[in-house]
Amino acid sequence: MWKASLFIFLILSGVISAMVSWQWQAYSEHVDAKESLESITQEITVVTRLNELKVTQKIDGLMARKEYRLVIPETIFKWECKNGKGEPCDSADDNPYTFFSSDEQMTFEYTVPINEENKAFLLTDWFVKIPGIKAEGLSISISDSFKREGSWAAGAQAKVHKKLEHIDYYYFEGNGNVPSLYWQEKPLLKKTINSADLYSSGSQSASLNFRYLNDFGNFPFMTIIITDQHPEDKSENILIIAPGTKIEQLEKKIADLMFERKFAAEPQGWVVDAFTANLLEIDPATKKGNLALKELQGELTEDEFDAFLMNVMKDNTLNTEKLDKFLSEVKGLDTQFFALNAKSQAQLAPLYFQEEKKLLVSGAEKASIDLFYRDGKKLLPFTAVMKALGYQVKILSDEETMLLSKGNNSYRFYLNENVFIYNEEDYGLLEKPLTNQNGTVLMEIQWFYSIFGVTAAEKEGEINLTAEPD
Repeated sequence: MWKASLFIFLILSGVISAMVSWQWQAYSEHVDAKESLESITQEITVVTRLNELKVTQKIDGLMARKEYRLVIPETIFKWECKNGKGEPCDSADDNPYTFFSSDEQMTFEYTVPINEENKAFLLTDWFVKIPGIKAEGLSISISDSFKREGSWAAGAQAKVHKKLEHIDYYYFEGNGNVPSLYWQEKPLLKKTINSADLYSSGSQSASLNFRYLNDFGNFPFMTIIITDQHPEDKSENILIIAPGTKIEQLEKKIADLMFERKFAAEPQGWVVDAFTANLLEIDPATKKGNLALKELQGELTEDEFDAFLMNVMKDNTLNTEKLDKFLSEVKGLDTQFFALNAKSQAQLAPLYFQEEKKLLVSGAEKASIDLFYRDGKKLLPFTAVMKALGYQVKILSDEETMLLSKGNNSYRFYLNENVFIYNEEDYGLLEKPLTNQNGTVLMEIQWFYSIFGVTAAEKEGEINLTAEPD
């Protein structure tokens, strides 16, 4: 009897343990999913004082009782952290910058010193940050009772500006991280062009006639300030330029900034240069950017190039992997053009597309290889093909010379020359038969027949090599 009872107990224990484990796994997955979706909105209120700004930064969307580590810039002082009830935040440990959120909110109050004698200033690092959390909607309101003779601008869209009896009131809205804040003593007029707020003194902004800016598409919002009150500068959302800047120069600065923001996580100056030049129909400023643009225009049809650029313009967060994906989608073939060139400081590697296929010799499957496409030509990996045909392949230490042998036949090829040696006799060709693509030596399909008497018949998903009988 006790054996039966023990047996039942063991079964029930196993079932209960399994249920607890399953419930804990489900709970953990739910928590992980919730954390991965965590995003915040921020409401920032700025009140001017004689020599400082009083700032209240309210953050919503936090997880209750989660530990948050703050980044407090050196530019802010007298800062305090409060929860949604206005009570001091609970410290998570001895670190003075780590706090628990008692609810979904945290509010920071602090001051930002300013020099009252300055005719202009740009604040770029003036707010509390919580790393690792996606920032979405934000608003900034400014109540100005001390600097009313001047004008405020922000790297967010201006929605309201009212001159009231005792204060000037500004309200800005945007998305993402908290933007830079700008003030100058000389009044500014605002004009909206596409996704940009353009500020300038007098009637200068109204007289500007952009050729390309209105055709840029839906680029991320930016604020452009034309002024002689502050040196030229740029942050993620604000571009400050001097009066008298030519329209062509201004549009280039805007386009550069737009693409730089798209590549913020993976800066690629030559890519930015190529896209800006194409957009504005000017010559690229860098050699690598110039070569990259020529490669794209040469290997893509006009429709493919337009479709590729459309994807580039629509996506606000780009990297080389995405660019290669866009290229592959419009061409229907794989490529690593941008990824390869991002890793190399050398001259630009050419644009090749490729497609994986089965390699057959006289109908017998030998390997899986990539068929490469360039300049309307088809190329095969030389070493893999020759080994499949039964040749021994040796690459000499100079990595420029290749020796092949099979039976009584031997060949010597030079990577950068249009000659080869067959059984100790020299043969000249009209062009170089071999080319190196990122360490893989390629040969155009036609040369396999001309030199080795091997026909390459291409079908969907495979290439069949057939050698002429000796």
